[in-house]
Amino acid sequence: MDIRALRYFQTVAECGSYSRGSKLLRISQPAVSRTIRMLEDELGRPVFRRHGHGVTLTDAGRVLLERSQLLLRQLEQTKAEIRNTERGPSGIVTFAITPGAGHFMAPALVAEFGRAFPNVFLKIVGGFSGHIHEWLVRGQVDLACVHDPLPQRGFEVTPLIDEEAYLVGKPGSFPKKGEVRAEDLAEMPLIMPSRPNASRRLVDNWIAPHGIWLNAKYEVDDHTITRSLVKQGLGFSLLTRGAIEADLLWGEVEARALKPRMHWPLALLTCQNVPRSDILQAFAKTIHDVVRRLNAEGAWPGQLLLPRIEKAEQKAALPA
Repeated sequence: MDIRALRYFQTVAECGSYSRGSKLLRISQPAVSRTIRMLEDELGRPVFRRHGHGVTLTDAGRVLLERSQLLLRQLEQTKAEIRNTERGPSGIVTFAITPGAGHFMAPALVAEFGRAFPNVFLKIVGGFSGHIHEWLVRGQVDLACVHDPLPQRGFEVTPLIDEEAYLVGKPGSFPKKGEVRAEDLAEMPLIMPSRPNASRRLVDNWIAPHGIWLNAKYEVDDHTITRSLVKQGLGFSLLTRGAIEADLLWGEVEARALKPRMHWPLALLTCQNVPRSDILQAFAKTIHDVVRRLNAEGAWPGQLLLPRIEKAEQKAALPA
């Protein structure tokens, strides 16, 4: 299977259009169409379904995209490592994290890993845990930090930290003072992510023993939009401190502890079916170190779930 054809296919799939894909590739549209048609002939199945606004993937196309993304990323990493061997460790690391955890972790992680491995290209993407898990399965990211990942064959889960979740609303909008009881949430307009997002699942599990069913007034799968609605007084949401810290500092939201307390466990998720390079092992160790340090300094509140540093983990770091 031709690597060039896979690159053309991936670009068109991501753009959703032959014309937009060819512009991005800086190659004529007929040439792109011809190459992908040859790929389809080789596979014996169409990979795209054309419509008036562009193209969508067929079932065969979705399978090919999942497999080719991982393959092409590994090729890019291999080329980068070979080209830069004289300048020290190099390569590409793609890391996904939830926005709240990213608020605490990302700045320290970028700074520490960048100092140790200046020739490694680091790409960070944010999103809800459910979306991030899909990216990891499809090979779009190398490692991911998600809340409460479900056990799944082929994935390694390393617990990091247990974060407390709060009920968040516009200042002055809470009907009562003090902690918010689980029973009170049934009467409040809630803004929640849709199922099966991990945060929604955690809320459902937390409320279940109380025999209460929470009906979200709005379902929003974007932290920025959720925070905007909360700041406008249109409802309340359940979020960790990292997701709202800036809003708290500006006095745009108010956060109340829940009774009983609610905690969302954050974990590092990696795929066991993909060989982990020395760079990825070093990056994972840096994540562990950053979480430990931020928690010890009080910068990232929560119960640390990481075990003590093991000798095997210490050996994972590469020389800078």
